Amino acid sequence: MNALLQRLRSISSKYQAQIFAQLGKRSAGQNAFLALLPIVGLMVGFTTVATAHVISFLQNQFWGSGQNLLAAAHDNPWYSRLVILFVGGIFVGLIGKFFRVRTRGGGITTIMQAVSLKGGYISLRQTAPRDWAAIVTIATGGSLGREGSMALLASAIGSYSGRRFRLSTQQLRVLVCAATAAALAAVYNAPIGGSLFAMEILMGNFALEVLGPVVVVSVISTLVYRSCMGNLPRFDVPHYDLVSAWELLPYLVLGLLAGVLSILFVRALFGSQDAFEKIPIPNWLKPAVGMLMVGAIGIWYPHVFGNGFEAVNLTLREQIPILLLLALIPIKIVASSLTFGAGGAGGLFTPSLMVGALLGGSFGYGVHWLFPHVTAGSGAYALVGMGGVLAGTTHAPLTAIMMIFEQTNNYQVVLPLMFVCIVSNFTTRLLKGRSLDEESLRRRGIVMPTGPEASIMQSLRVEDILHEDIHAINQTAPFSTVVEQFFKESYNNIYVVDSGGKFLGAIRLHSVKDVLHQGESLSSVIADDLVDNSFQFVTPRQNLADVMDIFWRENSERLPVINNSTERKLLGWISKRDLLGVYSQEILRKRQLMARFVVHEDDETRDIFVELPEGFELRTLEFPAHLDGRTVAELAPRSHYGVHVLAIKRRDPVTGHISTELPGPTTRLVTGDDLVVIGTSDGLAQFTAALATGVENEPK
Repeated sequence: MNALLQRLRSISSKYQAQIFAQLGKRSAGQNAFLALLPIVGLMVGFTTVATAHVISFLQNQFWGSGQNLLAAAHDNPWYSRLVILFVGGIFVGLIGKFFRVRTRGGGITTIMQAVSLKGGYISLRQTAPRDWAAIVTIATGGSLGREGSMALLASAIGSYSGRRFRLSTQQLRVLVCAATAAALAAVYNAPIGGSLFAMEILMGNFALEVLGPVVVVSVISTLVYRSCMGNLPRFDVPHYDLVSAWELLPYLVLGLLAGVLSILFVRALFGSQDAFEKIPIPNWLKPAVGMLMVGAIGIWYPHVFGNGFEAVNLTLREQIPILLLLALIPIKIVASSLTFGAGGAGGLFTPSLMVGALLGGSFGYGVHWLFPHVTAGSGAYALVGMGGVLAGTTHAPLTAIMMIFEQTNNYQVVLPLMFVCIVSNFTTRLLKGRSLDEESLRRRGIVMPTGPEASIMQSLRVEDILHEDIHAINQTAPFSTVVEQFFKESYNNIYVVDSGGKFLGAIRLHSVKDVLHQGESLSSVIADDLVDNSFQFVTPRQNLADVMDIFWRENSERLPVINNSTERKLLGWISKRDLLGVYSQEILRKRQLMARFVVHEDDETRDIFVELPEGFELRTLEFPAHLDGRTVAELAPRSHYGVHVLAIKRRDPVTGHISTELPGPTTRLVTGDDLVVIGTSDGLAQFTAALATGVENEPK
């Protein structure tokens, strides 16, 4: 028995060492990223559940029912519809004024901007008030959806968690996308649709390194939501079939109509925004005005209140008469536009779905009346119309297809659904219609990068790869000094500055060659005579995508970096080699001799890149508890493994503040310390395994 236990311990120790060795080959950031995925999934799942309960509670307080808003509105007197909407608008305006946040919309545009241009940074402090405003807007009957605010709050949670664990920019971007997908997946009970949205809209990338984390977080979040709220789809969809192949003809027309209506819907939303911005009243009062107008519409048509789930379900079950369906199409567009334009908080996914259902239901009534034997009922067209308008307003047909399909689990509806979504999306693009997010970004003066490569290069800046060693000559330097400088430098240009350090331009090597034939007159030539004042330059805050264009225009292996175009103080330089190294490491995922350091300044996170010696890597290792009290000398990282301890990060147990120390041989290490080390891959793996199993086992 003892021999068996001894054997099991030996095997366990062997595999434990191998596991820690494998973990040691990953950086601390990679391990932290993997550990965060299930944690963020749980956090997002419980957050969406809590938000749904809060909305239901407030709706019950205002309307007397936390479930069916349409029925509750019918049970309330007409004047209550005005008062409740007005009060809700007042609360939304006060939240925006007190917390100084922009309440309009649901926040998908903010997430897109953060992922593409800010490296995944989203402020949780500013996001929370926007979520509160959305809860109030929807609970009191504002004609928007709850998915936008939930997605924004989830993305802020992911961003905050990633920054706390000091993830790299790319890991933070992926984590934010995964959290957003998880929120949408939970809200619509559609994990595939939520995942596709993150990859199709936010990342523009279907690579496995993005798909894996997004799916893991979405699945966990959806399981949490289903466990707490029930495993039911958000919409009550009867079973529909494609009755005949001839039905594709009316579905083609429906796709065209959905594309045109999508363009009109987007224009109405932002036209309302323009109109409210011109109204000469304080901004915090505008939500109350807009929602009061929605309340007035709701006196006769309460179907427009809230996210519209009840009206959509009635349409899918063919329980709304044709005349009311036709009337509700423009009325719902107006109600959502008023809520959005006035500054109401909430998403536009659900209004798009309701408009699509109304359009499809109306069209289906007519088609089925004309051709009853070869077409399905109006409910089938309403279901497909939901996907068509969603695809048109978001320019995300794959997301629309999967979200609607997951509501039905009916393969028969997939063919017309795919057809209508693609036709609708094609129609909006053919007519040059913008998506909701494109139009919102355009109004902010933001041009989004296309593809993940452009997103990465736009999120990194010149200051991240800046060389601060300045080699320049004064404009009064004689020709001999210019020639001598060229012999010292390995570049084909020399920077010229005045006495105050202002960048004047650069001298090209060919300019020196052109004057060599002047002979004795060279003694009168100075640097200012040779300078090219049209030489291209960059500033520290420019992104690397723009720098690539400048390098294309300027035939030079490096560019000067100045503080701004007015003062033109020379700060340093960047080279094509640095740019290609970052591109290769961050986009092509090749291992380069560069280390990324995360720098925090002015409540902003950015990366800088430093070139490493051949064959070396930089990692952060957690100091284990069983070695508590050992000194750096006792670990012997340099003599035994060729590993150098550069710094120690230590968290204060009382304040939680993290300090960084430069260690000496006698520095004692404590549990929880993070060791910043540099060494070869093999040396680091051996050192990591030794930390896990005890430093007594020296490498053979």
